[in-house]
Amino acid sequence: MWISTKGKVINLAIVGFAFGPIFMVAQESKNLGIEHVIVIGFDGLSPDGLHNSNTPIFDSLKNEGAYTMHARAILPTSSSPNWASMIMGAGPEQHGITSNAWERDNFTLPAITQGDDFLFPTIFRLLDEQKKDVEIGIVYDWDGFGRLFEKSAVDYDINPENEDETAIVASNYIIDKKPDLTFLHFDHVDHAGHEFGHGTEEYYTSVEKADELLGKVIEAIKKAGILDSSMVIISSDHGGLGKGHGGETLQEIEIPFILWGKSVKKNHKIEHPVYQYDNAATVAYALGLKAPNAWIGKPVKSAFIGYEAKDGYPILEQSEPPIILPKSKGYKKAGGLFDDSTLVSIKNPTEDGIVRYTLNGSMPSSDSPIAEGLISLDKNTVVKSAIFKEDKIRSEVAEAYFRIKSKNTIKPVNYEIFYLKDLRFIPALDNRKPDVTGSCYEITSAEIENLIKGNTAVRFKSQIIIEQSGMYQFYTRSDDGSKLFVDDQLVVDNDGDHGVREKEGQIHLKPGAHHLEVVWFNGGGDGWLDVYVETDKMPKQIVSTTLLRTK
Repeated sequence: MWISTKGKVINLAIVGFAFGPIFMVAQESKNLGIEHVIVIGFDGLSPDGLHNSNTPIFDSLKNEGAYTMHARAILPTSSSPNWASMIMGAGPEQHGITSNAWERDNFTLPAITQGDDFLFPTIFRLLDEQKKDVEIGIVYDWDGFGRLFEKSAVDYDINPENEDETAIVASNYIIDKKPDLTFLHFDHVDHAGHEFGHGTEEYYTSVEKADELLGKVIEAIKKAGILDSSMVIISSDHGGLGKGHGGETLQEIEIPFILWGKSVKKNHKIEHPVYQYDNAATVAYALGLKAPNAWIGKPVKSAFIGYEAKDGYPILEQSEPPIILPKSKGYKKAGGLFDDSTLVSIKNPTEDGIVRYTLNGSMPSSDSPIAEGLISLDKNTVVKSAIFKEDKIRSEVAEAYFRIKSKNTIKPVNYEIFYLKDLRFIPALDNRKPDVTGSCYEITSAEIENLIKGNTAVRFKSQIIIEQSGMYQFYTRSDDGSKLFVDDQLVVDNDGDHGVREKEGQIHLKPGAHHLEVVWFNGGGDGWLDVYVETDKMPKQIVSTTLLRTK
């Protein structure tokens, strides 16, 4: 059943007055011969997923097209802000969609410009208003995508029940209607990331299914007879780490960006930066549309035949960082808590270059010691390591936090767990009776992960021992919200419904014992919490059990 929601009769005088001034940025494009654009987005698809899965369709499109595995999503690495940026050619600072909690009638930051539908202009609206008799269709697996675009600008607006139906519906639509612009959203890869974790076999299996579904859409383009005049863009909203996303790591922010089809270079690796909001700008460029001044995205011209990137700031591609054992797992940092002492091993994943390291939290340099054999630790230590070639750093810097305690240390942190409902912010807990109480060594979700459910709040209490007077900077890294108090004074406010996010605050402390309290909640999924401290004489480190004592 075809659903037409677009009114084609437009009062050009009114449109010209209300919105004409924003359409002033010509893309200076020559005729690329592109008549049909198909944008295919896979929620939660990471470059790691493509690298470690069997994906013959993705691979063939890369070989026959232009690509980068280092495109960047916007922050926060949540779905709504990134899908919005992909179709709006701008970031949250412009379009105002700052989190998954955003709604047209419930938001924090208003869009800098908007139409009568209370939305920042999307690529769909641009095409609808600038060209006559166009066919625009959107098929999306996640119903939340449906609130991000102007319904009046599209002809076909369908939210199928699952990824298989999405591929079938989209393929039939492309064959029957030969649309000018088609946008497809698949959600199953993100589901696998949340349920099983990014980097798991189940996640890679979901990526292989994405490859299969992509093949069906490509076959539909061929059957429609529009292959010779079509361009396909394939990308994602974000990557992931562990069972979540929303943070600021490369694993979460790097996304694939692949162009294939008419006028696109073949087997071309895009050497210059590509951002989430460049997607819409590239579609506009391919279809010969004028972009609004409000957009900040730029078309990826270097992907097209006859264009070259001319500046001297290419993507910085580095080797994989060294692996410090015990290695990180999900949001849990490498290192760990050990009795009396431990031995540290640092591995080179590429077996190319020299691995150097530091034990004082400083960045490694060409003068740092070479990692050879095991390193013995008997005190709290922040280890950092990188790969060097010709005395220059050639990898990301790996870091690990080792905490050493006495074998007989008494757990210095008391916790209270509350099972509640519909949590979006940290609730008032003073008049509530906890469902579970206990003690642990550190203020972290890792020690109580088996007790954490959806809509769980936890209050940790301890005392931190301060030996030197000075300014102390505290950090909480949490999914969802957290707050840190010292002597009942709020120092860190990281509250709200969000992915793993780090916030900090500082307080001047004198020598002695100070009451330390952290309140954290998990609205859904796995959640995460860890806590750090730093001074001008002490590198940033996890608040270890050796810094704490029972109140």
